[in-house]
Amino acid sequence: MEADHLDLLAATETIYATRASFWPNLTGSATGEFFSGVQTGKFGIVLAPDTGGGAVNGNHEVGGAGIGLFNLRLRYPVFRDGSIFGLNDAPAVERDRAQKHALEWTTYLTREEVIYRITQAYIVTVSAQNRGEPVDRRVSLLEQSFAITKEQQGKGLIIPADVNVINEELKGARALAKLIHEQEAAGALSLTRMLGMAPSRHINLLNILPAPPEPPNASLLLGRALTQHPSLGVQRATIDKAKQNWRLERFRLYPSVTMHSSGLYVSDFDQDAHVVIAGVTVDVPIFDFGSQLATVRARKDTYAAEQARLGGVADDIANQILTTYEQIYTLSGRMLTLRAEIGKLDRDLRVAQSQQQQGIAQPLTAIDAELQLVGKRDELAVDEAHRLLLYASLQKATGGTWKWLP
Repeated sequence: MEADHLDLLAATETIYATRASFWPNLTGSATGEFFSGVQTGKFGIVLAPDTGGGAVNGNHEVGGAGIGLFNLRLRYPVFRDGSIFGLNDAPAVERDRAQKHALEWTTYLTREEVIYRITQAYIVTVSAQNRGEPVDRRVSLLEQSFAITKEQQGKGLIIPADVNVINEELKGARALAKLIHEQEAAGALSLTRMLGMAPSRHINLLNILPAPPEPPNASLLLGRALTQHPSLGVQRATIDKAKQNWRLERFRLYPSVTMHSSGLYVSDFDQDAHVVIAGVTVDVPIFDFGSQLATVRARKDTYAAEQARLGGVADDIANQILTTYEQIYTLSGRMLTLRAEIGKLDRDLRVAQSQQQQGIAQPLTAIDAELQLVGKRDELAVDEAHRLLLYASLQKATGGTWKWLP
């Protein structure tokens, strides 16, 4: 974001520089020169310096002399590249202004990208932090189940294959628990780095994720995004830039007119001389084998291509929004099913625990019921975090025209 800010400052200065190039330009110079030598002429070679009797000496020797030259030049483009005395905004200036507008819209996209990355890191870290206790509980339950199963297998009540199944589940649960804890540590490092803090694997975060908002109305969401989305602003600025490039090359087919004036003051520090020159130069393009006309056609085609690309940008935005929108609704439906299953499994666990206390249930019944409940709750926690990430993706897809957090 800081780089985008500096790019905007540079684009602003570029506009000033381009506009100033069409205004009067005044330069001055001062030169000092020293002379020493012999002047040559037509007969300098055939006439000897000591010829007498009325002969002409063609040589003139200068022992040493110095002069000073002071020059002042004024140049003013009357008509050049669509600019008239620099009083109107020429295509080159409008092109640079369009580039600045494109960068301004790009800063919005960069901001939304930064918001999304920080949100993603926060949700992933807190989700992993909240899943730590359930996955550890699952490992503990599988360890109990494994111990009871081995005991039953030693008594010949079950076959060895059942022990192997429980052992594989236990290994998988331990591996998952390790991954979850590593994910929490990695998320903490990523979050602290993004926030400009000292990197740390352990940070204190509020472990309550924000409540999901109500899904917005799809038609209103699309209507707002397809008129205010920063990507559309970038493309419109690109279209304007292509248009100004076309206009610029078109104006280069016309003659250009420049007023110029210069003054020269020469002094040998004994006698002085000066020259003042003023005039108007007209540059007329006559023949270039069609090079400039081809350039104009190329810029015009580029302009038309950028106009056609605007519809594609709008389609991409709409597709991304609707895809994310559908994923939110699909996941919300799955979460409703999971909540119903969790309610049923919670009831089954209470029944199994009651039966075990009364001595009418097998030892593994309550453990298996709790394992199923813990597993479904973990699935729900994963889906809840995923849905929040989808809401963050939806905000990014809309370019910030809709926000899921106030």
